[in-house]
Amino acid sequence: MGSCWDYEEWNWTKIAIWAAILLVVGAVLIVLILAFAVIKPPTAMAEDALLTSFELAPSPNSSNSTTAATAKSPLQVLSYKATAAVSMRNPNLHYAISFGPVAAAFSFNGTLFDESGTVAAFNLAARKETTVRLKVGGVDKALPKLPAGGAAEFARQKEAGRFEVEVRLDTVMQYKGRKAKCPLVVICTLSLQLVDPDVAATSFQKTKCTILRAKMSGC
Repeated sequence: MGSCWDYEEWNWTKIAIWAAILLVVGAVLIVLILAFAVIKPPTAMAEDALLTSFELAPSPNSSNSTTAATAKSPLQVLSYKATAAVSMRNPNLHYAISFGPVAAAFSFNGTLFDESGTVAAFNLAARKETTVRLKVGGVDKALPKLPAGGAAEFARQKEAGRFEVEVRLDTVMQYKGRKAKCPLVVICTLSLQLVDPDVAATSFQKTKCTILRAKMSGC
């Protein structure tokens, strides 16, 4: 009677051991599949941004124009100073990502007002992140393409005390071990309070950025 129970206990112990082994092997296979077969795009987050100057005014040259079109929509000039810090993260378990030179552009109300920001090429190892830092500024920069109602929208946001500014990063990325070079666009829509540079800056709410990548093989 006792030997029968011993035999059953031995069988259940053996089954439990093999079940545990299979679970471990399955978990290892899942990790390997996620690391080598599944490739994820990078993610981006606006970690910090500061707007210390943002003033819109009619262009001095527009007052000399007598055309009807100009009378209805005079040219505008913008004076501004802004900084932004955008973190780029590689979520992959195995694949590193190399990024080409990054071109940065700042827009307000759909109107580009600065595209002078650039960042040198860089590499991002698996599960690592880096921060792209930008600083732009201009004085009385013409905005001939400001859409109808743009000046009114500027005045509305100024009255509200916050400006909606879009930061766009354009680059080309390549996964380690893959030949495809993939165009990548990062768009960060930021709500910025105009602050005095001589006073402590207000807190910035971190903002998730949108990633746009090419729909092509290897990307």
